[in-house]
Amino acid sequence: MSLKTSPSSIAFRPRQDNVLSGTAKFPFEIHVLTGEHHRDDAYALRYRAYHASGILEDDPSGQFQDRADQFSSTAIVIAYDKGKCVGTVRICFSHPWLPLTTLPCAPYYPALKDVKRSAAGALVEVGRMAIDPDITNTSYRTTLYAALVRAGFIAAQAGGASHVLVTTKESGVGFYKAMLGFKVVGEPGRYPPGDIPITLLVGTIGEAQLKQRAQNAFFRITLDEIGSMRAALGPALARPSVTVNAPVYGSQIR
Repeated sequence: MSLKTSPSSIAFRPRQDNVLSGTAKFPFEIHVLTGEHHRDDAYALRYRAYHASGILEDDPSGQFQDRADQFSSTAIVIAYDKGKCVGTVRICFSHPWLPLTTLPCAPYYPALKDVKRSAAGALVEVGRMAIDPDITNTSYRTTLYAALVRAGFIAAQAGGASHVLVTTKESGVGFYKAMLGFKVVGEPGRYPPGDIPITLLVGTIGEAQLKQRAQNAFFRITLDEIGSMRAALGPALARPSVTVNAPVYGSQIR
């Protein structure tokens, strides 16, 4: 199958009381890539960001990807600013008809099995976030980070998820607790890449929506945005005609 180039941007209209300095509007275009699209921009940005932070060694390919990127239930979000890839995040679904192993974090957090058993809908892991390491403007980086998290949350709603999962370093735990009402699950794990403790947080769609309305207009989501995201996700939401046995997360693919 030949791969397509990046699709058109999806509807993405966060409410902002203040726009970034030097801009007249929200500067990012948000694209959603499924298995039929080229993903080199995302893989290259991941490598640059993780290499700059010291958690990846030199690699002549200049890219970082893993097995979960190849799952049909995975989609990748890219934020572009004036045609340049400046941020990316990965969306992995574990629909009720799929095994927990379609979530790459699953082998590292045993407590996740209980979440899966009690979930009324799909679980969605929002991970592999990366921001261009050359961006030093704090306000710009913060808005971009929030936009990627927001895109993940729209994807969760579009996919009929009941729970959203995020993994983060200790420094990021407070953001998810305060902004979306997420809770820590189990003990921190050594979730690759790198060899540092990474915390798993889980939030329900209902709790997060209540938190959104009370805390921050930026995270309020419209039906138009959900519909646009659902159309873009396409194959990642499709139920296969045969039983799926996803491989357990393994070594990196270069």
